[in-house]
Amino acid sequence: MRAPEAIVFGVDDDPSVREALRSLIRSAGLTVQTFASALEFLARPPPDVPSCLVLDVRLPGLSGLDLQKRMAEIDIATPIVFHHGPR
Repeated sequence: MRAPEAIVFGVDDDPSVREALRSLIRSAGLTVQTFASALEFLARPPPDVPSCLVLDVRLPGLSGLDLQKRMAEIDIATPIVFHHGPR
């Protein structure tokens, strides 16, 4: 039986950072999905395969830390790697 393919999610409001994340993660042979906001990420169904999240701390609106809190509240236990993009 084949193991389910893992997904790396990326959430960043900067399109150039999202594209860089997408390119880097794909170059490692991994599946990636990126989102422009925390709310966009939350609107998708919870993953049913192994996953992790690369998350910008300083998102407008619902920040990266707010998203982490919301994920804990709704029992999404996806590991998170925080970053802060250039400002």
